[in-house]
Amino acid sequence: MDDTVKYELSDIDKMGMRKSVKLFVIYELQPAIDLDDLISSIMEGVRNATRQLPFIAGDLQIHDHGKVYIVTHPGSQVEVNIRRFEPTEHKSLSALASDGFNPNHLDPIMMLPEEPTSNNPVCALQLSLIEGGLVLGFSMNHAVGDWFSIDTFLSLVCQSSKAHQEGLEMPTYMPDLNRTPYNTSASGPTISKTELQEKLPMFYIMDMSSFKPKPPPASKSGIYKISETSIQKLKAKCGPFLNGVDYITSYDCISAIIWTAVTRARLHLLPEKATSLSRFIHPIDVRTRDPDNKTSDRYFGNAVIATQAGPLTAEALVSDGVRGLAAAASLIRQSIYSVDMFSIGYMTSLMGSLSPGEIIGSRADFADMDILMTSWYSGTAEKYDIGSAASPVAVRLPPPMARAAMILPNFSRGGRRVFEVLVELAVEDHDLLRKDAEFLEYFDVVA
Repeated sequence: MDDTVKYELSDIDKMGMRKSVKLFVIYELQPAIDLDDLISSIMEGVRNATRQLPFIAGDLQIHDHGKVYIVTHPGSQVEVNIRRFEPTEHKSLSALASDGFNPNHLDPIMMLPEEPTSNNPVCALQLSLIEGGLVLGFSMNHAVGDWFSIDTFLSLVCQSSKAHQEGLEMPTYMPDLNRTPYNTSASGPTISKTELQEKLPMFYIMDMSSFKPKPPPASKSGIYKISETSIQKLKAKCGPFLNGVDYITSYDCISAIIWTAVTRARLHLLPEKATSLSRFIHPIDVRTRDPDNKTSDRYFGNAVIATQAGPLTAEALVSDGVRGLAAAASLIRQSIYSVDMFSIGYMTSLMGSLSPGEIIGSRADFADMDILMTSWYSGTAEKYDIGSAASPVAVRLPPPMARAAMILPNFSRGGRRVFEVLVELAVEDHDLLRKDAEFLEYFDVVA
């Protein structure tokens, strides 16, 4: 009897097929820790997480008519590689900490799982033991899930490891795998291609043969932090100048500062771009924007769609101090309101309307004046706790695409919240960002 199991992915999932998500979770180890016991607990944590989410141990395959599946076989397991580095081979935990866990000092070739050469696994992990610490390197194909899904799996691994180490009952989890809301309707689109593109102004239909991605420029990443106190002060300043919204959130404030500051840096280098349009692009999770309950908060897969704030001319975006920040934050909040489960339906209908040789293109140009932002702040130190002898101290990512920013998981300790933000920009842009007075009024440099 063939015990192979196939898990079909959604049409939305297919859009992430050529991307992978990679990250590091960094732990400080107690001096007297039993490393073999810790590794054994983590391996048990991976096994328990895989029992709850068995597809995570499978391989991705593309079948007839472009359908994408995860295929598992009896005994399928997530590959976990273990490397022990001598002090001469890698920086110690204390050396990494002294530089704010700078992502440029975490070599992805050394610290992440090796890229597969024959199959296409859903995910893989690597445990790298360095002097005084442990770096958990993680890689997952983006077609399998968004940040919420990655966070679900990582949390299960870590909480299961902690339970095993402390002799507690292993956690359980039942994911929602109903792909229907994220698939193209069998009846086809009910509105025209033109109307669909009006509903999704960031996207357009293009000929596949004309798709020629631009090579990214040399880039530099940095980590910055902003306190809840600074954010509350900015909210108070922006309040009288909000436009079309009743309030703005911490996310809106952080995003507005970065959008305007990066645009200023870009204009300093290219003043001729003053009248060019700038878009703020960010993915929105529709699990929380689903009044008709078509999906659930346990859906495991890709439940996000990119939307845009703006466009505004670069000059208008940076020209008016606090009023400009309030305008940017208002546009970001409005863009979130514009997205719900219907947006997913419009996208899948647009996908279903494509003729052979057509693909969906994005108007975003990150080599020009646009910027991408996302938030992983729902991740926490508590979720990634693997036991008392190993304390989670940071999450870092290897360099992402240029002109991107990400709010990192919440590792605040006591008192008011602190937000860490990873920013990746072209080298010259980044050097100017670090000299931008308005940006540094709110943000401190971490790494």
